[in-house]
Amino acid sequence: MDAKKPLTIKEFPLKPKSALSIVRDLAANHTQHVRFGQHAKERMLERGVSNRQVFDVLRSRHSYITESPCQTPRGSWKFNLMGFSSGDTIELVIDVRRPEDRPGIYLVTVIVK
Repeated sequence: MDAKKPLTIKEFPLKPKSALSIVRDLAANHTQHVRFGQHAKERMLERGVSNRQVFDVLRSRHSYITESPCQTPRGSWKFNLMGFSSGDTIELVIDVRRPEDRPGIYLVTVIVK
């Protein structure tokens, strides 16, 4: 993976393995492409989840997809990612936008299990 350019995937439909590769690359090397939605920020505050915990889940090789990627009406790919950080089991609802040319992650919500 090139640290200067985000990983791109040109496949349809987006497979879970590819979705994980994109998420891990962006969270590790291109944090500017990770956006937190207002709802996610509110749920993080309400549930006591820090940005660091979210990035731990995004970067971890032990995190796994609980709901496979499905395409939204806008063309992005939404899926759930579960992982562990600071003793908590955290599930993230993620929207991957434009995986074929300029990928970005939009965090929809954060759930503590």
